[in-house]
Amino acid sequence: MPQLLISLVYSEIMIKGGNRRFFESLLVRNVLANLGGGEFKVRKESGRILLKSEKFTDETAARNIISKTFGVDSLSFPVQSIADIKEIEAAVLAGSGALSGKSIKVDTKRSDKGFPMTSPQVNSIVGRALVEAGCSVDLDNPDVTVSIEILPGRALIFTEKFRGPSGLPVGSSGNVLSLLSGGIDSPVSSWMMMKRGCVVDFLHLHQSPTNREVMDSKMARILRTLRAFSPAPLRIHVAPYTEFYKRSMALDPKIELVVFRRFLYHMANSLAAKHGYKGVVSGDSVGQVASQTLDNIFASDGASEIPVFRPLAGFNKQEIIDVARKIGTFEPSIEPYKDCCSLVAQKRPSTRVQPDLAMKAEQDIGINDIVEKTLTQTEIFEI
Repeated sequence: MPQLLISLVYSEIMIKGGNRRFFESLLVRNVLANLGGGEFKVRKESGRILLKSEKFTDETAARNIISKTFGVDSLSFPVQSIADIKEIEAAVLAGSGALSGKSIKVDTKRSDKGFPMTSPQVNSIVGRALVEAGCSVDLDNPDVTVSIEILPGRALIFTEKFRGPSGLPVGSSGNVLSLLSGGIDSPVSSWMMMKRGCVVDFLHLHQSPTNREVMDSKMARILRTLRAFSPAPLRIHVAPYTEFYKRSMALDPKIELVVFRRFLYHMANSLAAKHGYKGVVSGDSVGQVASQTLDNIFASDGASEIPVFRPLAGFNKQEIIDVARKIGTFEPSIEPYKDCCSLVAQKRPSTRVQPDLAMKAEQDIGINDIVEKTLTQTEIFEI
């Protein structure tokens, strides 16, 4: 009966010491959740996780899913043999037909140091057998690298290794709330916090007639793209911009953007108190626009009692775009959409808003009342 064997290698989890078992178990849980069920036998061995199934045999689907599972450094689909040089050689030669006429390199790693041969000795014996089967040797730029990993009692043999996203398993670092706008940056910052093991929920303020209409817009497409990296549905708090907009008429336009940012943090903190978020995620890149100068970041952050995480702080715009393209959020992010920031943006906003001035302005317009009324109009959706 055909079966699928998957070898997952992790790197960062290796240094977690006494907590390593927790991270391994969480990674297994996430991989199985992403694959859609428990049809796999699981074995943890020598810094890798082996998954075997006789029901799920679609290698391409497995690769596409696992390559988006945080915590996986690389994955391969090996054949398995007994850890004996004759058996290893036979297993390699069984697949040598596809290698005939190609240049090869044999790369052996021994996790089992009790194996009676060194890695170079295995390379030499297997390489000689492949040459006799019609291959040539090229150690610098081979057509195919034949990888052999020797574990206690078994050997894994594969010719392709696929990169995973690395990072930490989602759920290992706690819950955060990401401020999701309609732009390029915030989906990338959310993805990066997921990569650091966070469960990320979202807050989006909009100017659509209803909350439901937001879920028929590009915002839902952005979330569906990010959902591929999460083992569980994503939750988004959708709130209307109306209450803040009505009162913002009394604000000095030069400081309105900072006051709006403070409003977002007040909203996020209220939701954090209710849902247990340990921080707020912002897509700020220091100095990129007026609201992201250090002075205005400082003035905005005064409204938050919980940490504000800025994983893009040191990125320039092109670097952010490159990540957005890689993860698939760039195209939906550039679709036309009227987000709230476009309403408060000014041609010449102040780049150095004083915190006490911003605090007084928000008090003058009744920020607590605005937050309270907006929260009553907020709805949660899942994707």
